[in-house]
Amino acid sequence: MKKIERIGYGVLVAIPVAVVAFIVSQASMPVYAQGEETGDPECKECHEVFYDAWEGSAHGLATTDSVFVDAWEDQGSPGQCLTCHATGYDPKTYTWESDGISCESCHYPVTATHPLEPMGMEYSSELCGSCHTETYFEWQVSSHRQEGLECIGCHDPHKTGLKVENPEDLCASCHPTRADNFTHSAHSRNGLTCPDCHLGSTEQEPGDGHGSQDHSFYVSLSTCTECHAYQLHDPEEVHPAEPDNEQLDAMVSVEQASVFSEPTPVSPIGFTTLAGMIGVALGIIIAPWLERWRQNVMSGKEDE
Repeated sequence: MKKIERIGYGVLVAIPVAVVAFIVSQASMPVYAQGEETGDPECKECHEVFYDAWEGSAHGLATTDSVFVDAWEDQGSPGQCLTCHATGYDPKTYTWESDGISCESCHYPVTATHPLEPMGMEYSSELCGSCHTETYFEWQVSSHRQEGLECIGCHDPHKTGLKVENPEDLCASCHPTRADNFTHSAHSRNGLTCPDCHLGSTEQEPGDGHGSQDHSFYVSLSTCTECHAYQLHDPEEVHPAEPDNEQLDAMVSVEQASVFSEPTPVSPIGFTTLAGMIGVALGIIIAPWLERWRQNVMSGKEDE
């Protein structure tokens, strides 16, 4: 059998194989079905204040906020994001029960006799850490965690903000002596607050929808050198005039050790091409049998 004939058979086999691969790959690509309207209207009937606070919060807008939607679509709309940004996301069907982080995300199980029987409530920091992984990791090494101060000790889970408008007042509620002494310090006279040093700048843009502040609450060397870079006692050869803050930051090794998942959508063309190549190889291998079958068919027609 000529080589060109075998290649021809290979192409004939490759075409249907490639078509099937293309159809299968298209069918397996995520087709996201948006959930129901955010929240549970039944909750609002009795808890209107909490519902209104939640509705405009980061939790309430977790699926629909334009910042998230733009970043999500730029990455190819990966389903993994919806594990935290939607309620009841099913990776098998690429659907979710409701937009946002709904009431049932923290208040469960839903009792059949509610409101006669109160709903369950999960208020542990572990639940917050299931989505806010980096912040939770930092909090675990903090003095706050050692003293048993959970996330909801400072944060309102409904409005997803601090429990008080002024963060200094929140710090002073547990650290009154330190807060009082701080008001007489040079730092306070220059307009600095507790979060400026213990959390980092509140003016930083969050990355990938997550906060950029350090919840270990430790004051790193880079924080000091932002203002006192030229007041160090050692000569410039030891401490450069413009130190590399990345190298001086005690938390940078932890941040670099974090694993980030940013899946890139795979084009079905790749699967189709691979299937076509396999089809060609398969066709070349079985070409002698196909040729024999063709000849038998032709000879049968001649006998007729």
